Amino acid sequence: MRIRYWTGLGALMLSLGLTACSDETADETFPPTDYSYLPQIHLNVASIDVQDEAPAALDSLSAKAPIAPDQALKNMAAQRLVASGTSGKADFIIKQAYLNRAGNNAVEGAMDVQLNVADANNQHTGFVHARITRKLDAGDRDPTSRKELYTLTNQMMQDMNVELEFQIRKKLLSWMTDAAGTPIVNGGVEQQTLGVPGAKPVTAPTTPTLSTPDTAPPTSAKTVTPVVAAPNAPDAIFPTGAETDTTTTPATVQRSPQPGTLQLPSTGSSATH
Repeated sequence: MRIRYWTGLGALMLSLGLTACSDETADETFPPTDYSYLPQIHLNVASIDVQDEAPAALDSLSAKAPIAPDQALKNMAAQRLVASGTSGKADFIIKQAYLNRAGNNAVEGAMDVQLNVADANNQHTGFVHARITRKLDAGDRDPTSRKELYTLTNQMMQDMNVELEFQIRKKLLSWMTDAAGTPIVNGGVEQQTLGVPGAKPVTAPTTPTLSTPDTAPPTSAKTVTPVVAAPNAPDAIFPTGAETDTTTTPATVQRSPQPGTLQLPSTGSSATH
């Protein structure tokens, strides 16, 4: 009887301990994934359809996670991708999303999505593909606990938010708009007249002002600026002074009188001897 008594007491204590652990795990809450703090991605389409095509992975821990990876991707698409156009559509396709055990003390996961865009005629005109993988080493903790799976899912979503936006801005920039639906070009709202393909944009020339015939100077007219010699400038050839061709007024020339104009002294005058 004594042995049976202690055996029953040990079983009771073990049962109470397991119940306490179970209650502690059940009471642990995990907030839903929220990506509203990230900038929204506006696309020039009228609608965005989310499709979950991820196959069920063997030994997947996704169902045990507080938030399954595919559900986290759906929340991201609903909060960040916005249809701001009047025609066309986009398809957000979840191709892979899982959590698996990786060894004794680690878990790993992967996410793979594709975004297709189509015009008003339902013609496929572009797409992006984003894939990320992550591994979490739990150390001495249980890697398959809900807390570790929740942590790994959040880390994977941080990577996916960055990768998806990078791919959209790289390959689908022409499909992006601002919140008002205005197309975005090179990261900003711009309007520009395009020239010859491959040539640099040229600013449109302004209309020149036409001159009237009465005011416009003749095209053959030339303005001649007189050259004035600098005063007292020495000359290399005539250091003492340059010769000039300037004509001076000639001085009066004394000429001999005409014959017959000279008269001898008068003979009638008396001379003193």
